[in-house]
Amino acid sequence: MSTINALPSVAPSSAQSSGAAAIAAGSQRLSQDAQLIANPVNQDITSSLLDLNQSLQLAEAGANVISTSNKLLGTLLDVLA
Repeated sequence: MSTINALPSVAPSSAQSSGAAAIAAGSQRLSQDAQLIANPVNQDITSSLLDLNQSLQLAEAGANVISTSNKLLGTLLDVLA
């Protein structure tokens, strides 16, 4: 019996779930900030522009977490194969 066949199927890892949550939160904040910039309530949109950049970094960080998790899983599978 192969070692890989003996591995149970698993749900997405907590790292992947965290990464997906960060992407979702970043995307939601990006949408909110874009709306505030497009239709400013007041003339000062500086805080929205700064938050827009932070939202983008949050989404990118989430994508990097998922990418790293996938690479780690691939390495683990290579070691077990």
